[in-house]
Amino acid sequence: MTTNESREIQPREKEVLLTEDPRTGVVFRPDVDILEQSDAFVIYADMPGASEETVDIQLEKGVLSLHARLAQTPPNVRTLYAEYRDGSYFREFRLSEDIDAAGVSARMKDGVLELRLPKSAEKKPRRIEVQAA
Repeated sequence: MTTNESREIQPREKEVLLTEDPRTGVVFRPDVDILEQSDAFVIYADMPGASEETVDIQLEKGVLSLHARLAQTPPNVRTLYAEYRDGSYFREFRLSEDIDAAGVSARMKDGVLELRLPKSAEKKPRRIEVQAA
C-alpha cells in the first residue's frame, strides 16, 4: 500500500476489565495518552458516551481513580444496532510525589477526558541566570 492510499478504519473492541469489582454491569478500561510538559503531566482518556456529569474523579493516598457511567438507552427506545454496550469506565493511576495534588484539574470535551497534573514546584525545571563576575 502506498502512502497516498486511504486506509479503512477498523473498529476496535473496548477492553473489558476482568478483575473483581463491586460495580454492577460491564466495566471498560478507557484508552489513555499520557504526555509530559515542562510544568505538568497531561492524561487524555477516551470515554465515548460519558459526559462531565457522569464522570467521577477521586485522588486519595496517591491514587487517581477515574469512573464514568455510560448513558443508558431510554426504555421507550428500541435499539436496532449498537456497537457500544451499556456499562461504565474505570481506571486507576498511582501518582508520584512529583505531582501537586491540589492543582489537579479536569475537563471533558467530545468524549475525551483531559486531566492536567501539575508538577510540584521542586520538580519543575528552573532556569538559572548567569551573572557577570
